[in-house]
Amino acid sequence: MDFMDASFTFISRIDEIEMNIKDKRWQSALALALTIPDICGGIAYPDLVKRYRDGRIKYDSKKRTSRDVGAQYIHWFDEHASMHFMNDDKPYICGQRCWQLRCEYLHQNKGFQNDEEEVKFHLGVNCGTSVCHFDSNEHEIRIDIEQFCLRMCKAGRTYYEKYQNDYDFSLYFTPVLEVVEKTWLDRLFRR
Repeated sequence: MDFMDASFTFISRIDEIEMNIKDKRWQSALALALTIPDICGGIAYPDLVKRYRDGRIKYDSKKRTSRDVGAQYIHWFDEHASMHFMNDDKPYICGQRCWQLRCEYLHQNKGFQNDEEEVKFHLGVNCGTSVCHFDSNEHEIRIDIEQFCLRMCKAGRTYYEKYQNDYDFSLYFTPVLEVVEKTWLDRLFRR
């Protein structure tokens, strides 16, 4: 029996986002798309680490430097993805706002009607552009999920194609073990 490799590479993550878009699985597509800057930021900026107020580097329990995930995410988005999210010749979403969207969507599930945040996100589909509406005060951003995800995929692919030989993308390879069902004969003899 021929089994396909079920492991996840960076490019297979982008492929899966695109499959979710095609199947109109908006939640899954958006969740995976918002992780692209996490992965790329960790690859591009490993020296951005958490520090104490006095400047000393923070270490985890295994004595490894502690990634400053937010700083890596924001910096990567601003440097490598923002040009894919333009509105009137300027990005309608910056790394800080994308980080906010990521945290609200993946961790807080606030439904984007949060009065505590400076910017409120509204998600939509079939807007025709990546930003459905952008108020002039930049306090409300309505994002078309499909277009947002497609643009994030483009940013991720572009980054990968440009830097695949310079950085180790295999650091973010997720091996998946495939469990094969035992035949009835195997089950019979293992009783």
